[in-house]
Amino acid sequence: MLQELAFTGQWRHYQKRVLDKSDAFMADGHLHLVAAPGSGKTTLGIEFIRRFGQPTLILAPTVTIRQQWVDRIIQAFLSDESQAEQLISQDLKHPKLITVATYQALHSAVNQVVGQSQAEDTDDQAEIETFDFKGFDIFTTFKSISLGTLCLDECHHLRNEWWKSLEAFRQAFPDLKMISLTATPPYEGDPALWDRYIRMCGEIDEEITVPELVKEDTLCPHQDYVYFAFPTKEEQEQLDDFSQQKNALLQQLTSDPLFCQYLQSCQALSGQISDDELLNDPQYLSATLIFLRSKGIAFPKRFQDLLGAKKLPAFTMDWLEILLQGLLFQVPHWYNLPEEYEKQLLHELKAASLIDRKQVKLVRNKKQDLLLNQSLGKLNAVREIFKAEYQALGSQLRQLVLTDYIRQDFEVHLGDPEAQFTQLGVLSYFESIRRESLKQATPPAIAVLTGSIVIIPVVAKPRLEELLGGNRLTYQNVGQLSPDDFLKVRLVGSQHDLVTAVTQLFQEGLIQVVIGTKSLLGEGWDAPCVNSLILASFVGSFMLSNQMRGRAIRVWPEDPDKTSNIWHLVSINLSLKKWYEKSDLEKEEIEALTDQLKGYSPDLELLERRMKQFLGLHYKEPFIESGIERLAFDNIRYTKKQLQKLNEETLERSTHRQELRDGWQKALPILENMEIANEVQVDKHFLPLALFFDARKLARWLTAATLTDAFANLIYYSHRGGWNKASLILLVVLAVLALLAWLRYYLYKSPYKRLEVFGQAIHQALFLSGQIQTQATRIQVVRDRKDAINTLIYLKGGTMREKELFSQTMIEFFAPIENQRYILKAQEKVSDQTEYFAVPSLFDKRKEDAQAFVAQIRKSLGKYDLVYTRSAEGRAILLDARIKALANKQERTFTKKQVMSDLK
Repeated sequence: MLQELAFTGQWRHYQKRVLDKSDAFMADGHLHLVAAPGSGKTTLGIEFIRRFGQPTLILAPTVTIRQQWVDRIIQAFLSDESQAEQLISQDLKHPKLITVATYQALHSAVNQVVGQSQAEDTDDQAEIETFDFKGFDIFTTFKSISLGTLCLDECHHLRNEWWKSLEAFRQAFPDLKMISLTATPPYEGDPALWDRYIRMCGEIDEEITVPELVKEDTLCPHQDYVYFAFPTKEEQEQLDDFSQQKNALLQQLTSDPLFCQYLQSCQALSGQISDDELLNDPQYLSATLIFLRSKGIAFPKRFQDLLGAKKLPAFTMDWLEILLQGLLFQVPHWYNLPEEYEKQLLHELKAASLIDRKQVKLVRNKKQDLLLNQSLGKLNAVREIFKAEYQALGSQLRQLVLTDYIRQDFEVHLGDPEAQFTQLGVLSYFESIRRESLKQATPPAIAVLTGSIVIIPVVAKPRLEELLGGNRLTYQNVGQLSPDDFLKVRLVGSQHDLVTAVTQLFQEGLIQVVIGTKSLLGEGWDAPCVNSLILASFVGSFMLSNQMRGRAIRVWPEDPDKTSNIWHLVSINLSLKKWYEKSDLEKEEIEALTDQLKGYSPDLELLERRMKQFLGLHYKEPFIESGIERLAFDNIRYTKKQLQKLNEETLERSTHRQELRDGWQKALPILENMEIANEVQVDKHFLPLALFFDARKLARWLTAATLTDAFANLIYYSHRGGWNKASLILLVVLAVLALLAWLRYYLYKSPYKRLEVFGQAIHQALFLSGQIQTQATRIQVVRDRKDAINTLIYLKGGTMREKELFSQTMIEFFAPIENQRYILKAQEKVSDQTEYFAVPSLFDKRKEDAQAFVAQIRKSLGKYDLVYTRSAEGRAILLDARIKALANKQERTFTKKQVMSDLK
């Protein structure tokens, strides 16, 4: 069965590596592959299906990706395209040997839905499906064809109800062989999500990473760039007006004598709420005290002592947001506001759009986020990026702009130089770039490619007719554009054929810039010529952005030296800073708050999430790592002047493509056995010193004993005229022991050695508990310069999940004490920040697990007691630990992924 399938190409080295191991992977009936976009995981999936040799159902997240599976089978595995009709179906009601469908179609079939699919966050009709599953029994239908294999493509990025339908289908076929393919496993997701994912897909068998693909010349050198977009004058006025109205309301509230009186006399400050409960949510107590201090209102000093705060910070919008959240929703019994007063306050805040789903939103709210997400300032940003890239690459530019919506109603304004932009969308980006292109000496050819509308430059028309045949094409004028310049194209037959043909024009250079929707040009669209990608999408999961990014970073045989730039747009609201400047804050506090503004942009938040998983080249250092830090954001001042300067520097940096290629060559390990390390940076001040002190104590004792024995022998020698043999042996033994003790002292004085010993204990605890199962794993500490604050550690070897578990356990152990179930307390008094440590969540479910963890840790940590914080005695200890933790709230650990090899 499936003998018609035979791969017609050449397997790449890393693909062959996976296939050579596939028999072992397939032995348990589950094959789970993690592979970066561009690695050919679809092709590998089809080969696995061929090897299992049974009727197969392939499930894909979108219509476009579904079509890609079909195309790939036909192009790479069938010698005769006519075989596809007999072999492949895209209709669940009429399955064949290989049936390809979307998860939403499966969900609709399981629940016998009639109607249209939901296309999220786009108006592109390419993703719409129509279902009529009334009375259809999918279980009986697929049992009738003896379904044997289920292939899941990116199955974890599903809505909960789709998950339930998938699980129901899987349970109905208990003997199914499973193939699971993903570029983005939920390593850092909720443990329950991970468990659900692994139950469905099985443990990960093999991983193919981006650096490995760049090293093997499957992906090209690439870099992520960030361009800051500023709201238009009208948008900034809206933001400022909103801020002024909000500030006026909040000023009125915080100046209200009644409000101040209610807070001063609240239950939280009158002894009616226990200290234990207050420290359960210390931020609300902190916000209350900070507000009262800002108004010069007295409060009992013991509450500030309880928080361990020598000095209270300035009262800012952040603190007011926390205060109102506690007062209205989280701990209202601490304040016990009169019912009418509380109702009026809620009404005023809701009317001002400052409450969303029982969340007080003063700093960032839905209204502001929506305006920033869809800010027309992004049109200017895309135009500037286009101009810089075109001036740098000229006729070699192949730029792709991906966004969410088409906004087809703007079509009538295309070509009108006076038309004002009102919304972001494919057509507004097209018009903005078209206007800029007219200023160039040789305007590049620009096209629109979506499921609903296709616009081509007239210069490409003859070649399009060659590819598709003129009798299948119809043309229309576009808006007010001259028909000598641009035409709207329709095709009689499959829209997919038109997309393929326009893509071919793009490859050949008859089109240089393509603007399209993320739904059409996602994973299912392939144009390896792309060397500049602008992610103008303001909605989207990591999966989708990773797939879009994957479109741009594939190698292109026509250009062996290809490099790619990936552009991320960030709109930022600077009206917040204006509020701070008008307040009475001290200068250094204003500067600190300016740096915090990075948290007030929804685009920056999205970028931070994206960068956490993207492995790429550091801007300044020859490292390949994840995280927004590699983009050198650490010294940014969030002012318009500074951000404009940064934009100019970024555009300039993006033109240095040879330097980019050289940077990857320096950063890529030259050995074969490179791996992705999940580094945990630990602040040296929080490394346990117990063994260091024990070693020093032992060394001092042995030294004293040695000197005492030497002194006694000296007296004996002076009276008797010779050395006592037994005393001489004792002196040598004591001297050797003292030397070893001093060596141990100096060893544990090193933070690197302390972290290594401690990491080994954590590793052993995870290994013995079965959380880490790979035998060939070990701890690696990175030795940095001596004055560095943080020391780095990571797990070498093992699966990505095991590396995540190790770093998670390290982070949780060093986390400030809050409300952990079990904690560790030093038996002897210590003067630094290592009196208390937390038992990580992997070990806190049962007492036996916590004890097993402590048994391993004690060997490296020294004398610490296990404390169960849910007992009366434990709560008292927890209270003390919290107070000390609140006084030392700085970040203790940081994480990032970085490529390592034996050379590092």
